[in-house]
Amino acid sequence: MSTFGVNAAALAGLVLVMVIGLIMYGVLAAGFRIMRDDGRLRLAEMLRRQGTPERALDVGGYQAAIAVRRCMMCAHKAQCDEWSGAKRGMESFCPNADFIARVAESR
Repeated sequence: MSTFGVNAAALAGLVLVMVIGLIMYGVLAAGFRIMRDDGRLRLAEMLRRQGTPERALDVGGYQAAIAVRRCMMCAHKAQCDEWSGAKRGMESFCPNADFIARVAESR
C-alpha cells in the first residue's frame, strides 16, 4: 500500500473516531440533562403563563409531541424557571416559542 493510501486510511479512521465521539458526547449530555431534571414539564407551565390550557397538548398531535421532546431535552430550563411570564421575551431562549405562539393564537 502506498504512503498516500496509508495516510488516507488513517485520516478516515480519525474522522470516524471524531464523529463517534461527537455522537457519544451528544447522547451523554442529553442523558445527563434528563437525569438531573426535576420532572416538571415546563412547556405546560409556559402554556399556562400564556393563558392557554394544558389540554392544548392533548390535541396538538405530532407537533405537540415534538414540543414536549424539545422541552424535555432543553438546556435552558433555568432561564425558563426565571422567566417572568410576560407575553414576549421567551423567544430568546425557548425552543418552543413558535409552537406556544401558534397554540395561543388558535384557541
